[in-house]
Amino acid sequence: MLRNIGFVGIGIMGQRMCRNLLKAGFPVVAYDLDPAAVELAVSMGATRAPDLPALARQADVVTCSLPTPAAVLSVCEGPQGVLGHLKPDSYFCDLSTADPGTARRVHEAARVRGIHALDCPVSGGPGGAEAGTLTIMVGGDASALDKVRPVFEAIGKKIVHCGGPGTGQAAKLVNQALVGVHTVAALEVLLVARKLGLDLDTMVAILRASSGATFMLENHLRFKVLSGDFEPGFALDLLFKDLMLFLEAARDAEAPALLVGSTLQLYNAARAAGGGKRDQTIVVRELEKLAGASLGTLTAKCG
Repeated sequence: MLRNIGFVGIGIMGQRMCRNLLKAGFPVVAYDLDPAAVELAVSMGATRAPDLPALARQADVVTCSLPTPAAVLSVCEGPQGVLGHLKPDSYFCDLSTADPGTARRVHEAARVRGIHALDCPVSGGPGGAEAGTLTIMVGGDASALDKVRPVFEAIGKKIVHCGGPGTGQAAKLVNQALVGVHTVAALEVLLVARKLGLDLDTMVAILRASSGATFMLENHLRFKVLSGDFEPGFALDLLFKDLMLFLEAARDAEAPALLVGSTLQLYNAARAAGGGKRDQTIVVRELEKLAGASLGTLTAKCG
């Protein structure tokens, strides 16, 4: 039975997933480059790992939640990487958002060592991570997913097997592309509405009850940019990275991605203006510059 979980990356998402694994009764050993992040995990009931090899030797399943593909590879590969220290027939589950190529590379490196790897990025943001209701998109062998499903059920509500290695990451990048496009589209049209003399509260209320409603407007934009809150729920730098990875995947697939390309340039402008560490909705500032108008904030409660 798979019981002992190694968790690498105790960030905004990772700390919440770690807490839910502990609540579900899984012993968790935690590692992060930031000592304060590890201390947080320990305060929740996890055990501290001094390094990655020690974490891997204690774990039946290693999960990671990391910001970039390079970070994932640094955790997996080399003499200090977890794949060199995990027991045969153990599991490596990458909850990060990376790219299909990185996922396939990790899968193959794990396979030759007798380790089962799954790329299993998550969606639902900090709120979903807190509530344990994340959507988990899984690439890899279906029988491996069956073995680790109890682990995933501790952090997510919808677990979807997408296909072979890399397909979980592909599905996540498609989702992230729509996050960016839907964010920019909603903010753009609301700025036009403002310039046409429409009240922001009135227009948002209309959109919420009409065919123009979107998940991003209902579940994120109202509580962030339209409330004047740019503290990072999901940092702009991370969404920019995801859009870049999506466009690289689209290029490799020889598929057009015109709207995502334009969206990426707006996010790049926001990064250049210093907004990378703030919530991704800070992109509104670039749209406001182009429109020559301020969107403002909602006066009604976000209910």
